[in-house]
Amino acid sequence: MKYILLLTLAALNLAAPDATGTWRGMFTPAGRDPQPALLLLKQDGPRLTGSGGPDQEEQHPISNGKVEDGKITFQIQDVNLMEFDLKLDGDHITGTILRKREGQTDTATLDVTRAK
Repeated sequence: MKYILLLTLAALNLAAPDATGTWRGMFTPAGRDPQPALLLLKQDGPRLTGSGGPDQEEQHPISNGKVEDGKITFQIQDVNLMEFDLKLDGDHITGTILRKREGQTDTATLDVTRAK
């Protein structure tokens, strides 16, 4: 009986969503045109590291990265602080971004797909 439980738990861990990979898509600030987005992510358990930006040449490190039950949260600090609140669904990540600068908060959406 113990072995069946261990095998079941192992199978569940193998099926858990993993955000590791190269993700390409669009970043759309409220009221503005979409812009390219590129995330380079590495997941280790619930911990998420990596970088994000518009392309390979401009990447900013992420901090406070976490993945829990398909929900991804992290921050990127460049000139502004951006807080990401995303949902992982297979090879697709979507969600919202709050950008804080000079006492104001702007919003944007992110829609990226895992590169194959």
